[in-house]
Formats: sequence, C-alpha cells, structure tokens
Amino acid sequence: MSDIDIKQILSGVKYPGFSRDIVSFGLVRTAEVKDDVGHLVLKFGNEKEDVRQAILKEIRATLLNAGLKDVMFQIESGQAGKGFNPETVELPSVRHTLAVASGKGGVGKSTVSANLAAALSSQGQRVGILDLDVYGPSLPVTMGIHEVPRVTDENKLVPVKKFNMELMSLGFMLSDSSPVIWRGAMVSKMVQQFLRDVAWGELDYMIIDLPPGTGDVQLTLVQRLALTGAVIVTTPQDLALQDVQRGADMFGKVNTPVLGIIENMSYHVCSNCGHRSAIFSSGGGERESSRLNVPLLGKLPLNEEIMASAEAGHPLVLSNPEAEASKTFLDITAQLQKLIAGN
Repeated sequence: MSDIDIKQILSGVKYPGFSRDIVSFGLVRTAEVKDDVGHLVLKFGNEKEDVRQAILKEIRATLLNAGLKDVMFQIESGQAGKGFNPETVELPSVRHTLAVASGKGGVGKSTVSANLAAALSSQGQRVGILDLDVYGPSLPVTMGIHEVPRVTDENKLVPVKKFNMELMSLGFMLSDSSPVIWRGAMVSKMVQQFLRDVAWGELDYMIIDLPPGTGDVQLTLVQRLALTGAVIVTTPQDLALQDVQRGADMFGKVNTPVLGIIENMSYHVCSNCGHRSAIFSSGGGERESSRLNVPLLGKLPLNEEIMASAEAGHPLVLSNPEAEASKTFLDITAQLQKLIAGN
C-alpha cells in the first residue's frame, strides 16, 4: 500500500457530524507506510476529546480493514482546517466581523441579526450587515428595502444604506418569486464576490447573517471569512439545542471563537394578565452555554412586537428602544463589545 493509497482510503472517513471527509478538512498532514504499518501525522483544532478519539478509532479501523498491520499516530495541535482553503478573505475597512449562526432554521436568527446590528449602530458604532443566507435572504424584509444596489465604474457593488447602516444581500437582486437553487461552488463564488466586490465603507462591526445549519456550504462560507467571532442563536427546546453543538464544532474547525449563545423565543408574556410562560421549555440556553463554556448572552421573548417590527422593515431596537426586548438586545451588544475587546 502506497502513501497515496492511505489518503484515498481516508477520504472515505467523514468528520463526525459533517458530510466532508477528514482529508479535505486538513486533519491528515502526512501519511506513510513502512513495513505494513501506517504512520500518520494528524493536526487537530479545537475538537473535544471524545470527537478526537472517535476520529482516531475510525481511522484505525479503516486502515486495518484495508490490510495494514498497525497504525501509529502523531498528533499536532492548531487549526486543522487552515490549509484547506488559502483564499481567506480580509476586509481591511472592517474592524470586526461577527457571524450570527443557528443550528437549524426557524429560530429567528435573521431578526436577531438585524436587531443586533441596529443596537450596535444606536450605540455609536459604524455597522454593516452582510446577509449570506443565500437560500432565504431576509434582509430586504427586516430592513424594508426594495432597491437594487448600484454598481461603480470599477464594477463594485455599493451597499444599500438605511438606518445609518450599510447593507448587502442577494435578496436585493432577486424578485420575490425567484427560486434560489444553487450548488456549493456557486454559493462560494457568490460569497467571494460579496466580500471582494462590494465597496464597503469604514465599519466598526459587520454582522454576517449565515445560513442555518452546518453543512458543506456553511463551512465553506466561514472558511472564506476572517471572522472575529460568532454568536449562535437557538430556542429552548431540545430539537434546536441538539444542533448547537454542531455549530460550535464548525466554528472550532476554522479557529473562530464562539462568543456566546442567544436564546430566542425564550418565554411569552401575556399582554392581558402579564403571566410569563415558557412555551418552548426552559433552561436549555443555560445548559448549552455551560456545556460549551461560553456565556448565555441573553434571553429574548416570543412576542408580536418583535415579529411585527421585522415584517414592517423597522428593527424593534429602533422603532421602540424602550421595549424589554430592545433593552435585551442593547445589553447583548454591550457584552459582545466587551468580549471582543478582551480577545
């Protein structure tokens, strides 16, 4: 068995929780065969020990089944996937890039993104929003925008400006009925264009609204960006919380710190009697933040005002800054600024 054969065989070993294999992830630095014994140098990132052991066990079983007598490992630490994509994009005019992600759809990630950006802007920060949720771009709705970005003589897209923020979304260039049916390579190309071919101004923060989930497309997106950190949005029920760990693992693979968790739809307050109900269970955000060793940045209520403001294209933080949820958004952004300043 040759060295090339080992990598070909290991390309069939998937990274736990993803469809991409460990070779394309950059885990396998070198692979040699001497006297029917495989000698592998692996480079792990921020994986937990149980994930590492699962990968080692699967590699050993795969190579022994392929005919090797034994497998020897040498482990290096660091960012395992760093060498996979050398085309990491830098945004020199942007001080901090903050990804807002979710393990699944339907948790209010885009509404949270819009209000976080608005909160930062209201605190005197220069803010932009990049909507990379290519399959369901929502920025045109949450910001009430119905115009196509203009193009400069240098073929640069000019961000749409509203509420003193710079905004860019694929949704600005689609009709309401246009389906978005793209493969990963097309998405990756679009992301590069939005980063390299957009005339972003001088920004303190760029909020990046990522697609929900942790598939190959999302991983490619975060690998192309030089991210300051990430925030994961979830809801309290177990169905949503099961996907939070995958999101955290994805950011760990690209050496991006998860700054904290936001629990959306955490509770509902009756407008008539003031009774507070945990409609989607409770305590999930605390458990996940403890398990991931990151702060629970805040709990947001499930109420009509947040949804109505989003559908009206006017973030709640700006339309009603005295609302309880608005104050929570402002508190979350204050925490994020402190966390980022401390990194």
